[in-house]
Amino acid sequence: MIPELEMYRIGAAITALATVAFLVWVARKPAGLRRYYLPVPIICGTLSLAYLGMSLELLRFTTPDGEPVALTRYVEYYVATPIMVVLAGMIAGASRRQLITLVVLVFAWISVTIVGVFQTPPEALVLNGLTVVVLGVLIYTLVWPVTARSGETSGERVLLYGKLRNLLLLLWIGYLVIGVISRQGIGLLDAFGGIFVGAYLDIATRIGFGILVLRATDAMVDLRDATTGGDSDGTDVTFSDSSATDTEIGSDTDPDIEPAD
Repeated sequence: MIPELEMYRIGAAITALATVAFLVWVARKPAGLRRYYLPVPIICGTLSLAYLGMSLELLRFTTPDGEPVALTRYVEYYVATPIMVVLAGMIAGASRRQLITLVVLVFAWISVTIVGVFQTPPEALVLNGLTVVVLGVLIYTLVWPVTARSGETSGERVLLYGKLRNLLLLLWIGYLVIGVISRQGIGLLDAFGGIFVGAYLDIATRIGFGILVLRATDAMVDLRDATTGGDSDGTDVTFSDSSATDTEIGSDTDPDIEPAD
């Protein structure tokens, strides 16, 4: 059985390699599109740093039951999850209010989860219930209002948003299940099982998210055009027909004046 800290090191190495691969992939994209792809290596790189921090036992605390909790993981959630949600929302054509709502719900969900981990019953039960409620509202916002908004975009963006949304839902529901059955929950998973399943979810979903975005070139081009008003670099210049103008100027003579003999 692989020790806990060693598993974190392996996770950090895998995601570091994935980050480098994503950076190379982004660098090969057209210059006008690269900024729309940059969230992909940022998401993966943040996870790599989080796993490195967990392997070094940074921000490691214990619950009232004596179980260890790595808050470095939650720092990563605070950074990566809003980026993924906002990027998915932009692809769907979500309004500014919807994007802000999604980010607020994400921060609320993560914050309530952290506080609940360090509580004992009955406070822990109340906060766990609140966590489920906030997550439910977050899922509702993605599945209904933002999905309806995506119908006003191109077919490529609708398809990409649907894939990203489903991936996020799978990730969040997986987190919820792991939180219940892990050693910090009801204890159905031992330390190795909880870490392995959690790491698999983290790594697979971040890499999967990046691959989906980077392969959907048409959708990202449409997003860029919608964001920039169809002008990808803002350097388009319209030139007038100078030859026609010169002709008109040269022929501007007074018809009442007779030409000299």
